[in-house]
Amino acid sequence: MVFELNEKHTLSGLLEEGVEGVERKGNGHALAEVTLHAPIPRPGKILATIVNTRGMLGGRDVTLDRPRLDMKAPSAVVGPGAEILAPKSGIRPEVELAAIVGKRISKASRARAGVSIFGYTVLNDVTAPADSREDAYDAYRRDRGTGEIRRTTLRGPLFRSKNHDTFCPMGPWVSTPDENGEWSNLRMTTRFDGRLVQDGSTSEYIFDAVDIAAYVSQFLSLEPGDVVSCGSVGWTSEALGNLDPTEFVLPTTRGNLELEIEGVGSLVNPVVPMS
Repeated sequence: MVFELNEKHTLSGLLEEGVEGVERKGNGHALAEVTLHAPIPRPGKILATIVNTRGMLGGRDVTLDRPRLDMKAPSAVVGPGAEILAPKSGIRPEVELAAIVGKRISKASRARAGVSIFGYTVLNDVTAPADSREDAYDAYRRDRGTGEIRRTTLRGPLFRSKNHDTFCPMGPWVSTPDENGEWSNLRMTTRFDGRLVQDGSTSEYIFDAVDIAAYVSQFLSLEPGDVVSCGSVGWTSEALGNLDPTEFVLPTTRGNLELEIEGVGSLVNPVVPMS
């Protein structure tokens, strides 16, 4: 059942105060009778962690000493069932566990960061890999190995590739921290028209949501309604073939994407190729 909240409750108040003492309005509605929107329609900011699993790094012999981050535009957020508009070059869906910040934190300890998290949702960090390849550029930089300043080709920034309109589906709802006894071992999958293309677990994260929130808060305050997304898992060997993890794209056909995280929910969006 889906229940409306008493008019005295606001989204910001709910995030900061939690669900304790929340008053329902009416007798509720069956889930099939309502249209779900993104749980946080316009987050203040969306911090997207990249290469946070061995699958996205591409091997077990490499790791990170701290999170690596990018940002997604709040206006790219859409809800369950909304169309993802795919450019001709193709898109790469990325299933991610995303934390919703409920309390402001700055220079927080890990313990403080943990209590600041209101809940979790599924986020699809949709990416158009061709954009960052097209945005590569030549510049003179010092070679780390030789110390020589030489001309080199640098990978293009990720911003354009991750921030087309509709490139941040979220939902279907927010699960509060008490709903899963163990958040560090939840299965994460992506299917396109039923074909399994991603299959992993939150156990693969190098840094969990609390680690990331605490790290970010050392230089950028997090506020209620901000989203901290933990990054994606790798690709099934069948889907990836001989590609590296950054090269995979879906077929350029209309179809349905279903991203599911065990204990959180299933986020389904149709993909519509742009002409």
